[in-house]
Amino acid sequence: MRKSIKIILFLFCISLFLNIKTISASDGTIKVLDIETSTIIKELESTEEIDKDVENAIKSITGVTVQANPVPKQGYLIKIPLTKSLKIKNKWFEDIVSEVLLLYNPAAKGQGKVILYNDENTPMFFDIEYDFLPLFEKLNVK
Repeated sequence: MRKSIKIILFLFCISLFLNIKTISASDGTIKVLDIETSTIIKELESTEEIDKDVENAIKSITGVTVQANPVPKQGYLIKIPLTKSLKIKNKWFEDIVSEVLLLYNPAAKGQGKVILYNDENTPMFFDIEYDFLPLFEKLNVK
């Protein structure tokens, strides 16, 4: 009886470990969503190189978005978990972020939006002047 309890406990610990490993592996996954079809078209692991692109996008913030509905009808929503948390300090936002959402509308060339979450998990939308082409090349998105 004791041996079977030990085996059950051992199997439970192994399954718990595998579930934790699966959850943590999914945390570093970049997801590219086609806004028009609401489907994920690309998933890949985040890298430090992509973190630099995100940092450049954040540096290109021009102001707070004032639109009532800042999400375009077409384009891409890109969810990027950072490999290392990033401290952001500008006149509109001061916090540490570990994940960034980028909105790209092909009709608004050279402009987009970045969504940052503060420590209370409240999203804040910002306008950016950012060239998405190098990022799309790294993500292999057309």
